[in-house]
This record gives sequence, structure tokens and C-alpha cells, in this order.
Amino acid sequence: MSGGRLRLWVVLGVLSLVSVYAGAAGTQTPARGQSATEDASASRSSQVLEAKIGDQDAALRESIREITVVGAELDEAQSRVDDAEARVFEFRRQTAQLKRLVAEQDASFREAQAKYRAQARAAYKGGNLEGLAVLLDGWFFGSWDEIAGTDDPVVSRILLDSRQDLAAYRDSRRLYRNTQRQISQKRRDYLAAIEEQQATTVDLRRRERALDQTIDRLGTNNARTEARLHRLEAAEKARIQKSAAATGGGEAGSGYEREVARNDIVAREAGPISKREYMQLYKESARDYGFGPDWYILVAVGKVESNHGESIGTSSAGAMGPMQIMPTTWETSGVDGNGDGVANVMDPEDAIPAAASYLADGGAPQDWYRALYSYNHADWYVKKILAVAEAYRRLANDERVGPYI
Repeated sequence: MSGGRLRLWVVLGVLSLVSVYAGAAGTQTPARGQSATEDASASRSSQVLEAKIGDQDAALRESIREITVVGAELDEAQSRVDDAEARVFEFRRQTAQLKRLVAEQDASFREAQAKYRAQARAAYKGGNLEGLAVLLDGWFFGSWDEIAGTDDPVVSRILLDSRQDLAAYRDSRRLYRNTQRQISQKRRDYLAAIEEQQATTVDLRRRERALDQTIDRLGTNNARTEARLHRLEAAEKARIQKSAAATGGGEAGSGYEREVARNDIVAREAGPISKREYMQLYKESARDYGFGPDWYILVAVGKVESNHGESIGTSSAGAMGPMQIMPTTWETSGVDGNGDGVANVMDPEDAIPAAASYLADGGAPQDWYRALYSYNHADWYVKKILAVAEAYRRLANDERVGPYI
């Protein structure tokens, strides 16, 4: 190639390179402008997203509030149902007892009546038996004046000699009549208790439906939870119900529970602690009893039972403290969580670990349905706790566990 041509190719190559770089430089300015637009759009999207997340948080908190309120109403309804059922059972038991007593009194009276009829017949020696029957009625149902006024000296002697026995049997007759009246009253009370039981059960079912509707607003698979609860077979539920629930139910045994609280356990006020400290106790207790990642369920129990220590007074059933544990349950399941040498049902540092221990003994974390049913023997309670726990899990945006319902 000649030197002239070589120089020509070099010049053309330089011009091409300049053109390429110029083109590249020309396209860079619009790119920077486009990037700025995209950044602004992304910023606006982030703000919208944050707003939606804030709305979601508010909605979840409202769901927790609704479920807790409905749950409190269910607690009261369940208590009324339990009390009505207890009264129905007691009236049935008392009526059966009174009927047995009437049968015994009646048999005793008839035996006495037959005995003295035989003695009187022997005294009359085959005399006027019709007149004897009238006289005997006076002995058993009339007054002692009638007996004392009997014309027949032999009959009078028989009766007067047996005055003490006859008095006892006449008292037995009065007892018989009184018992019959008691049975009639118990029957009326029993029918009234049946009506109350039916009405309270209807109210409980209505409130359960309200709870289901609130849970459904979380967008959860409530049907799956219902199916799982049904798989807790009746025999298993019956076995669990033989043991005391942590929270109890009804007012039937509240007097005894209060007596236990006064005499057999420690139930004294503890110093207040913050919500943050409550959360730390939930986390630590869940971890210590083997269900650390699922600590939201323990939080839900604390929320439902006392709103994390805001309402720790004694319930109508006798349950106490931040986790609302029955005194008779605390006797066997209380925990000295803070190591001060005392298991105090009113102290969250003891009560929260005790609740975690109770749930673990009931089957947690392998079977939350069974564990929560052990804590409170009601299907609606299980659903309520799981729904609140699910809302807390979503607030924490924790996908390691759940969904709970």
C-alpha cells in the first residue's frame, strides 16, 4: 500500500472514532434526564407503597381490636352458658335425690301404716272394719285428740303405747309432703334453667358467627381452621376437659377459686412494666418453652386475656393476672419466672412463662389447636387467639411462621 493511501485510511479511521464517541456522548444526556424521571417516579411509588403499608397496619390493628372486643363478649356469653348448664345439672341432680328420698319416705310410711292396721284389726277381733278404716285415717292424718278420744279402750291402748313411733311416722309423712313440694319447685327451676340455657346458647352462637365474620375480614382460610378443630375428636376434647383449663369458665366455682387465691397461692400486685418489656417476656418465654418463632401466639394470649397487663383483675370465674390463670391451675402450673423464690400469678415475669409452659404441655408447637383448647376449652377461643396471632405476624411481616388461620 502507498504512503498516500495509508494516510487516507488513518484519517478516515480517526473521523469514524470521533463520530462514534460523539454519538455516544449525545445519547448520554437524554439518558441522565430519563434516569431522573424514573427516580422521581420510583420515589412517588415508594411513598404510595408506604402509605398502603400504613393503611394495612391500621387495618390489622383494627382487626386485632375487633377480634379482642368480640372475644371479650364471647367470654361473657360462654360464662353465662356454663353457669346455665351447671344450674341445669344441679337441678337435675337435686330432683333425682329428692325423688329417691320421697320413695324411701313413702315406703317407710306405708310399712308403718300396714303394721298398725294389722294391730288394730287384731284388737277389733273381726269387728267393723269399715269403721276401723275411718279411725285409722284419723290416726295417720288427723290429730292426737282424735286418737285420745277413741271409744275402744283396746285400740286406744295400742295407739298410746306406740305414741312415739306414730309421731315419728307422722313426721315422716309431713317430710314426704314437703319433699313433694320441693320437687315441684325444683321442676319449675329446672325448666327455667333449661330456657336460660337455650337462650344463652343462642346468644353464644350469634357471637361466634360475629367472630367468624371478623376473622374472615383478615382474608384467611377460616374453613381450614374449622376443619382442623373438628379433627380434635370428641373423645380427645373430652379427655382435655377432664383437666382444668388455664382460664376456667363460668361462675359456678368462682367462690372456691377465690378461696384458693387467698389461702393457697401467691397473688399480690407486682410493679408495672412497659409494653416493650411485655414483648420481651413473650419472646423469651416462647423461646424457653420450645416455640420461639411462634411467639406471636403467646402475644395473642396476652392481648386477649389482659391487653398486655391493662386488665389483670379477677374474672367472674376467678381467673387472675396478666394471663388470667385460675388459682387452682396456678397451684400446679405456676412458674417462678424471675427467680425471686415466689411464683406470683399477678406478676407478668411469672405468669407469662407459666402460660408458655401450659401451652407447651398442651401440645405446642406441634399442635396449636390442641394446646389452645387446653388453655380454654372452647373452639371459638382457639380461633380467636390464632386470628390475633396471625394479625401480629403480618404486622411484623414475618414469613418464617404461619399463617396461623
